[in-house]
Amino acid sequence: MSQPNHTDNEIDQWLNQWSNGDESVENKLIQALYPHIHKMAHYQLKTDSASALQTTEIVSEAFIKLNDQKSVKWENKTHFLAITAKVIRAVIIDHYRAEYSQKRGGHEQHLTLERIKEFIEEPSTQDMNWLELDQLLSELNTIDPEAAQVVEYKIFGGMTIPEMAETLGVSESSVSRNWQFAKSWMLVQLK
Repeated sequence: MSQPNHTDNEIDQWLNQWSNGDESVENKLIQALYPHIHKMAHYQLKTDSASALQTTEIVSEAFIKLNDQKSVKWENKTHFLAITAKVIRAVIIDHYRAEYSQKRGGHEQHLTLERIKEFIEEPSTQDMNWLELDQLLSELNTIDPEAAQVVEYKIFGGMTIPEMAETLGVSESSVSRNWQFAKSWMLVQLK
């Protein structure tokens, strides 16, 4: 059974209605956005370090957290997916924090810039120390919030440069510069 394709304009309209309290469009939004959120969550779980966390768990938790965002005025689908990347980051980090506190240690490899590059290029073959990455992104955010967003959108949202540019309202070259800066900054921090 194939899913109907919904235009971005339809989704934007439903998000606007949902932001204004119209709960009748919620099922339409779930149906239209589920594949996007599932893809984002699945991207994270291609790693060997995925542990017991499952794609459907991430998607379910993400939808619950997104539904609780009653005060957000959704601008459009891209804005929604950008916020979703942040929510997925929070769900994953919360999961690994809980897992880490139970194990008091863990088997994840130390984070290096090379590991980040490898992870982005081939996520299915890499373990990722999510807690260390989260800490690094938090530090980067204090220096350059836009560069931190680029890394977050790339790693947690699987977004492309054009998608990030649209979300951030900047040029693709600006996104590329931020990505280069973020990688350089992380390299210095990880030495």
